[in-house]
Amino acid sequence: MKASENMIEREIAGEHILVPVGEMALRVHGMVNLSESGHLLWQRLSSECSEEDLVDALLGEYEVDRETAERDVHEFVEKLRTVGILGGE
Repeated sequence: MKASENMIEREIAGEHILVPVGEMALRVHGMVNLSESGHLLWQRLSSECSEEDLVDALLGEYEVDRETAERDVHEFVEKLRTVGILGGE
């Protein structure tokens, strides 16, 4: 999986925000705010990766157990899929 190229990440006032562009702007109304961990995962999604790669990224950055990291990554990815902002699948 990979982040959609039609979502541009911007940092505004210290917040990381995804802004839809092109045809994506017709489907996604508004911007998507990313948490600190969401920002880390979105960055990893700039190139092709798996959910396991994302779990490893969280484990490498935060003091969290594998089960929590797996659950959080799965929820994050499912939200991205629901909104339709994952590409490369």
